[in-house]
Amino acid sequence: MRTLPLTEVSTRELRPLLQEESEHWHEELLWDYSDVSAAVVSGLERRALSGFVLRDGARSVAYGYYMLDGGRAIVGSLFAAAGFRGKGLEESLLDCVLSAAQGRPGNDRVECQTLFSTSRKADERFTRAGFESRPRHYLVRPLAGAVAATRAGLKLRPLRREDLAAAAQIIHRSHQGTLDAALNLTYATPALCRSFVETLVLRAGCGRFDPEASLVVEGRDGLIGVLLASQLSASNGHICQVSVLADEQSRGLGTALVTSALAAFRRQGLSSASLSVTLDNHRAYRLYQHLGFRLRKEFAAHAWVRPPGRIELPA
Repeated sequence: MRTLPLTEVSTRELRPLLQEESEHWHEELLWDYSDVSAAVVSGLERRALSGFVLRDGARSVAYGYYMLDGGRAIVGSLFAAAGFRGKGLEESLLDCVLSAAQGRPGNDRVECQTLFSTSRKADERFTRAGFESRPRHYLVRPLAGAVAATRAGLKLRPLRREDLAAAAQIIHRSHQGTLDAALNLTYATPALCRSFVETLVLRAGCGRFDPEASLVVEGRDGLIGVLLASQLSASNGHICQVSVLADEQSRGLGTALVTSALAAFRRQGLSSASLSVTLDNHRAYRLYQHLGFRLRKEFAAHAWVRPPGRIELPA
C-alpha cells in the first residue's frame, strides 16, 4: 500500500474509484455525484486540487483532497473503495490532507464538512488537528403525502435573477453571530454570501438549481425570507438554504417556505427531499422534524485558523 500525491496519479487511473464513489453517494445520500466527479477530474487536470491517493498495487483504493476557495482551504470528499473501509486507511489519508492544507504557505484557514466521507472516525482526526467542530445531520423525507403549502397572509413567489443581491443580504444578516457563520466563511460578508448564492443559482454548485422550488417572501419594504433549492438527482430535491430576517422570525415564514418547496418538488415528480442542519440550531431542527424529515447520515462541520487566531464560537 502506497500513499501518493494526486499530482502523481493520472485521471485515467483514478476514474474507476471516482465511478464507485458516484454510485456510493447516489445510494447513501440520493445524490447524483457525477457532476462533482467530473469537476474533480477537471481539477486534477488543471492541477487545481491538492491531495493524496492510496494505491494497492496498481489500483487506486482511496483518495482525499482540498481546494483553495475564497481565502480558505476546503477539504473535499474522503472516499475509500468497498473492502478498504474501516481499516484506518481513510484516517491516515485524512491526516496527510489536513497536514498539507494547514501547512500550505499563505493559507490561514481550513474548513470541511464530512458529509462525503466513508470514514466513521474522520471527525476525531479534525479534533487532533486543532479544529473546532459541531455535529450536523443530513435529513431526508419522502414526498408521498407531502405537507400542504402554507401561504396564508404571506407573499411568496419564485426567486428571480434580480433577487440574488437581496437574497444574499438576507442570508448574511440572518447568520450574523451564529454557529454556522463561525464555522463557514461563506456567511462572513455580504460579498461572500453573494458568491454563494450565485454559485447555487448560476453555476449548479449543489446539484441542478430548481427555479420552481426556490422562493422568496416579500415584506412591505422588500424581501424578508428566501429558500434556495436544487435537484440532486432525478428523484431527490434538496433545500440548500433557508433564511429569514431575525425580526421576521417566529411568524411561520420558514414553515411556509419549506412546505411550498416540498409542494414544488412533488409537482415536478420527485419522490424525496433532503437538507442538512446543525444540531445546535434547535429551532430549525424541530421544524424539520415536524415537517417529516428524518436522519439519513450524521456528519460534522469543522474549521481551523492558524494560531494565534481562533474560531470564535457563540456562547
